Amino acid sequence: MRLVTRISETRGGQRIGWYLMAAVAGSTFVWCTHFASMLAYHSGAGGHLAPIRTALSLLVIFVAIPCAVGAAIRLRGWGGCLTGGTILGLGIAGMHYTGMAAYRLDAPVVWNTPLMALSIGIGIGLSTVALRLALQPAGLRREIEMTLAMAGAVAGLHFTGMAAMHVIMRAHMGAMHDNQQFQMIGFAVLGGSLLTIITGIASYVIDGSLRRESYGELHRMAMSDALTGLPNRISFNERLAEEVARSDQRDRPFAMIGIDLNKFKEINDTRGHAAGDTVLVTLAKRFCALLGEGEFVARLGGDEFVALHRMVDDRELHGFVKRIQQALNQPIQIDDYMVTSGGSIGVAVYPIDASDGETLISRADMAMYRAKSDLHQNVWFYESSLDQNVRERRALCEDLKQAMAKQQLSLHYQVQTVVATGEVSGYEALLRWNHPTRGSVPPLEILELADESGLIIQLGEWVLEHACQAAAGWEGNICVAVNMSASQFLEPRFVETVRGVLERTGLPASRLVIEITEGTVQRDRTRALLMAQKLHALGVRFALDQFGGENSVLAALCDFPFDKIKLDRLVMQQVTTDPRVAELVRAVTIAGHALHISVLVQGIETGDQLALVYSEGCDEGQGYLLGAPGQTITGAAVRHVGGGQTPRLQQAGQKSRRFHSSPYFVPRFESSGIRYETV
Repeated sequence: MRLVTRISETRGGQRIGWYLMAAVAGSTFVWCTHFASMLAYHSGAGGHLAPIRTALSLLVIFVAIPCAVGAAIRLRGWGGCLTGGTILGLGIAGMHYTGMAAYRLDAPVVWNTPLMALSIGIGIGLSTVALRLALQPAGLRREIEMTLAMAGAVAGLHFTGMAAMHVIMRAHMGAMHDNQQFQMIGFAVLGGSLLTIITGIASYVIDGSLRRESYGELHRMAMSDALTGLPNRISFNERLAEEVARSDQRDRPFAMIGIDLNKFKEINDTRGHAAGDTVLVTLAKRFCALLGEGEFVARLGGDEFVALHRMVDDRELHGFVKRIQQALNQPIQIDDYMVTSGGSIGVAVYPIDASDGETLISRADMAMYRAKSDLHQNVWFYESSLDQNVRERRALCEDLKQAMAKQQLSLHYQVQTVVATGEVSGYEALLRWNHPTRGSVPPLEILELADESGLIIQLGEWVLEHACQAAAGWEGNICVAVNMSASQFLEPRFVETVRGVLERTGLPASRLVIEITEGTVQRDRTRALLMAQKLHALGVRFALDQFGGENSVLAALCDFPFDKIKLDRLVMQQVTTDPRVAELVRAVTIAGHALHISVLVQGIETGDQLALVYSEGCDEGQGYLLGAPGQTITGAAVRHVGGGQTPRLQQAGQKSRRFHSSPYFVPRFESSGIRYETV
C-alpha cells in the first residue's frame, strides 16, 4: 500500500518501476494468503491442484493490481477509487475462484451463490477504502487504516468465499490426507512470502536512494548559480565562514577578491541578454580552469563575482589576481563578433583589513569600486583611506537617484549660430545638477555616477524628453542638439524611444540633432550605422561630437610623429563611384601636407584611380596597377624618368617596349610631360 502512495507521487519512468513493484508485492501477497489458507483447509476428501490454473490465478491478480491503482490515480476522488477498488476486488475474486477451480476434489462441490456475491462485495468495498486511504496525505494512522482495509479485503473475500463452498461427502468416502502437491504449495507460499519481503526491502532501498539523490540535487541547486554552475551567494557565505574559522585557528591569512565586469551592462544593452549570458558562462569556465588548491570562486549575482585565496605570500596573491585579469581581458566570441568584458578587481585580506567576514566583504567592495572609478588602474588593494571615498561615492550615487526622482536636475542651453550672419541655428542641451551640499556637479561626473548606478539609460531618456519638450515651444526652425551616451545610442529600443518622445512633444524630427562621439561609432560600428540609418529615416539629424578631442583620430595626427598617412584600398574602390570619397581624399591630402605628412594611397588598380590620385596631389601610390607583390625585388619598382616621351615599361632582363595605349597610363600624363618606367 505504501507503493501505491509512491506511485501517486512520482512521474515518468520512475512510476513504471513502482507499478511493477506494486504488482509483484500485491499479487504475491494475495496469492500467498489464499494458498496459505488452503494449506489450513481440510475438506476430508482427496484432491490435487491443476498447475496451469494455479499459475493463472497468480497472473489474474498480477494484472489487476496495476490496472486498479492506475484507475484510482488517473480518475481521482471517490469515483476513481471506486473504479480502482472494483477492479482490485474483482482481481482478488478472480484469483480466489481461479485458485479454487485449480483445487480438484474427489467429491462433489456445491456453491452458495449469495455468499459468493457477498465475498466479491467485501473485496470491492474494502479495496475501495484501501485505495482511498492510500491516496490521502501521509500519516501513521492512515497507513495502519489502509493496511487493515487491504488485509480485510483479501481475508474477507477468501473466507467468505470458502464459506460459500460445500463439499458433499458420500458414506463410502474415507478421509484422505493431503498429497505431495500441497507440500509444494507450502514451499511456493514460502517463496512468495520471501518475494514480497524482498520487494519491500528493494522498494525501501530504491526509495531511500532516490530521496538521497533528490536531496543532493536540491542541495546542489540551492548552492549553485543556475546560469554558470558556480557556487552562489549562499555557498560563498558558508565557504567564507569556514575560511574565517580556519584562519583564526591556524593563524593563516586569506584574501577576498571582488570582481565586477566593466562592460557587461553595455554588452547587455547593445547585444541583448543572450550575449550577456554567454559572457557570464564563458568567464565562469575560465575562472574554474584557473583555480588551484585553496582557491574558490562564486557568482553573487548579475555581473559580480567573488574569489577567495589562501595566502602563502604576497607573490602568490598577485599571481592569482593576474590570472583573473587575464581571464577577464581575453576576447569572447559571440556569434560573428568578439567582445572583451574587462573587469574591476578589489582585494582585501583577513585578518589584516577586517576582523570578521562581513567587514571583509565590505572592504573588498570598496577596493573594487575604487578600481572601477580609476581610469588607469583596474586592481585596487584595500586601504583605510578608501572608506571615506567609497562612502561619499555611494552617497552621491544615491543622491543622483533622488535628484532624478525629485526633478532636481536641469538643462541649460548653449546657442549655436551661423558664423557668416550671426543667425541662431540651434541650441545644445547641457545637463546641470546643483547638489544641495556640494553645489554644482560637473557634467562628466554626473555621467560617471549614472553609469555606475545603472541610471545612464534613464538619465538619457530624461534629457531627451525635456530637451524636445523645450524646443517644441521655440519659434522658427531652431534645432536642439542632445548628446547621447554609447550605451543609450546602441540600445536596441533607442529608435522607439526617440519616436515616442517626438510624438509626445510634437517636435518635428528635423529639428532634433543627436550628437554621438567617435567612441560610440568605434564601439560597435555595424550597430551604430544601423541605428543611425533608422533614425535618419525618421528625419532626425546627426552630429559627430568631440571630433579632434583627446581620443580622436584627428588629435592623433597632431600628437604622434607620423611621417606618412596610408589611405586604405577601400577608399580607392569607392572613389570613382562616390564623389564624397574623392573629396575626402582631397581633404586628407591637404591636412597631411599642412602637418608635413606625406599621403600614400593604397589599392590603385585602374588608370582613372591613378589619375585622380595625381590630380588631388597625393604623394605616393600603391596597387596592382603599379606593381603586383613579388617574392624578390630586382630593381626599382616605378620611377619618374622625365617628360616629353611616351611612357614605357621595361622588365628585368628585357629590352624596353613602348605602350602607346597602355592601360597603366592615360593621355593626361603624356600631355603633362610625365613618364614612368619599371625596371
